[in-house]
Amino acid sequence: MAHNYIRKILTDKYIVNRAFYVAIIARHPKLETLSYTGITYRSMIITANDLEQYEIGTRILTKTFSSTSKQMNVVLRFLHNNVDVDDRLSVICEYEILNQRTASDIPYISLFEGEQEVLILPYSIFKIVDIKFDKNNSPQVEIKLK
Repeated sequence: MAHNYIRKILTDKYIVNRAFYVAIIARHPKLETLSYTGITYRSMIITANDLEQYEIGTRILTKTFSSTSKQMNVVLRFLHNNVDVDDRLSVICEYEILNQRTASDIPYISLFEGEQEVLILPYSIFKIVDIKFDKNNSPQVEIKLK
């Protein structure tokens, strides 16, 4: 049953076209100067039900471009601006980028130069290596991915 779903995804014209363009971007030699390895952060506001999908040892696949920052304070500022959302949890994801084809360091071409933006490319795989909960603070959850 799962292989039928995977086959459908891999043959879906929209997804194949999109994956083609992402592959060009990720592997274009002119963009090598933008490659990034290191730690980067992203915040999320999610439901407890959404959080149940995150388990240590689970691998996740990004499906879109994901904006992150090398600076935790930038991510916390965004999180604090969105903290008063009923029945939702504030989450900080810490990504350890190991593969230089996974993310692009774009602080000088980003709309907000001071944010030290790193763009995680679609179809990047990360493994959840740790999850910490602290319901009394913000963020309430910290997820480490590698």
